[in-house]
Amino acid sequence: MKKTVVAALLLAALPSVASAMDKIAVQPNALKWGPAPASLPPGAQLAVVTGDPGKDGPYVIRARLPAGYKIPPHTHPTAENVTVLRCWQC
Repeated sequence: MKKTVVAALLLAALPSVASAMDKIAVQPNALKWGPAPASLPPGAQLAVVTGDPGKDGPYVIRARLPAGYKIPPHTHPTAENVTVLRCWQC
């Protein structure tokens, strides 16, 4: 269950963006990383790949989480697709 909660932050996107992902190519070193929202425990970093998470509409983010990072249970007001890029403790 905890792995699912951690995975939920790794990629948030509406289904319409998922099909467009084949056309988005971003090198990891080209992303601009910043701290996660204050509602999450310290240590996580986020980068916006496309869209604007602060507005209505689809968006894609990447998250870097330190080893052992735990995201508390929470909900999201919209549907999302989640992709785990790497899981260090699976």
